[in-house]
Amino acid sequence: MKVVFPSVEFFRALQTLMQGERERFKRLGYFDATIGVRVLDAPHGTQEYVLQFEVFDCTQVRSTADLRNEATDFVLEGDFETWAEMLRNITTHGAADLAHSINTLTHLGERMRVAYDDPDGHDKLYRFAESVQEFFDLAGKLDIDFGAPAARVSAAATSAARGAR
Repeated sequence: MKVVFPSVEFFRALQTLMQGERERFKRLGYFDATIGVRVLDAPHGTQEYVLQFEVFDCTQVRSTADLRNEATDFVLEGDFETWAEMLRNITTHGAADLAHSINTLTHLGERMRVAYDDPDGHDKLYRFAESVQEFFDLAGKLDIDFGAPAARVSAAATSAARGAR
């Protein structure tokens, strides 16, 4: 069964997979954070989600109209193509390679950025970085539907290749 990215169903599928991988997350230690996910330029405009983690579990997944009105420790923000590229890489390799990890993508804030109001929230990204990455790496077990934008990119690439001849 395909799951559309971005969607609540996508993040709930990761939540379900996390529950089945309790030992995997337990070895990483407690993971207490509330994370915002912002996908810019998604097929239906910017999409925003709140993911809450407690101990070894993702306890809440929901969409929101405006992350600025939510109590999050930090927000991972990137455009649709960057998120899709990371998730495709995870699907191909079973986990993000070095160039597609959350840490690398957010490092200089060029591909993705970390937004936070409180330095303690920013610290949580680095304190729980491995757990955050492991959560997204679970996407390697999903059949992800990226929808129309990927088709538009392919069409644009084909059109550009024709123009280069």
